[in-house]
Amino acid sequence: MEGSRPRAILLASDLGPRSDRALDRAVLLAQAWDARLVVAHVVEGDPVAAEAMLLRDPPSWYRGTDPVRAAEKQLLDDASARGVQVTLRVERGGPVATRLLQVADEEGCGLVVAGVARAGGLGRLVPGSTVDQLVRRSRLPVLVVRRRTHGPYRRMAVASDWSPSSEHAFRTAVALFPDLAISVLHGYEVPMAGLVDGGRDELLATAQADALAEGQAFLERCRPPAGASAVSLVVERCDPAILLGLYAGQYPVDLAVVASHGRSAVFDILLGSTAQRMLEASPVDTLAVRDPRATPSL
Repeated sequence: MEGSRPRAILLASDLGPRSDRALDRAVLLAQAWDARLVVAHVVEGDPVAAEAMLLRDPPSWYRGTDPVRAAEKQLLDDASARGVQVTLRVERGGPVATRLLQVADEEGCGLVVAGVARAGGLGRLVPGSTVDQLVRRSRLPVLVVRRRTHGPYRRMAVASDWSPSSEHAFRTAVALFPDLAISVLHGYEVPMAGLVDGGRDELLATAQADALAEGQAFLERCRPPAGASAVSLVVERCDPAILLGLYAGQYPVDLAVVASHGRSAVFDILLGSTAQRMLEASPVDTLAVRDPRATPSL
């Protein structure tokens, strides 16, 4: 992905109302990149049998529906008249994320676009299990769309822990969106800072200076198009997921970028994943980029 833009984009649609936001963003990107849009939906289980069980005594005029044809019609209605080349793929059965990624591979897609699945507590939009699996497993960048599309992205905030995975995420995001203003965010902790009686201020100042130096070195390695001086470097003693939310709430950020390390689902459940928490906490559209050297989760 580094240094190129996709020739095809996969939109993972569940046919729900929140998929409309992802569709609008995917169409805008396809128009800007002159890319083909592949709209995919997976029909789970046996909807015909499920409908038969639900409608044990249907009206005499009812002739039943073919769920695949119904899905195709809705997808075509939603994607038509958008000025982009659209390919519809409706798949039956199998793990949803697996089938979607198979379609992305078969169609030569370079980006996966998905919408959030549901509303959580306090009105938060939660990605959902399929989006979680796509982020964990996809070798392609996954764009999780939260907000309505009002135009092209203008500023992105790239979360970084200074790792090679973060470097890859930075370069991938810049290749996709080279015209955006860039902020790099780094949240860090100072172990034992609360237990230090004397010299606490000096300890914190040293930690801040070290983090800033690491950040400058990170930018030099990434070699942004306009140079390191053109990138805003935000380094704070703060939880990374909280820092992203605070920054996006104060500045005109409309795209966040996080590096997904491709760790196992068991690891994430037991210890928690910073990337996962950032994906859930982000108030804006978020691009998750997995390090190609990482092993995808099962």
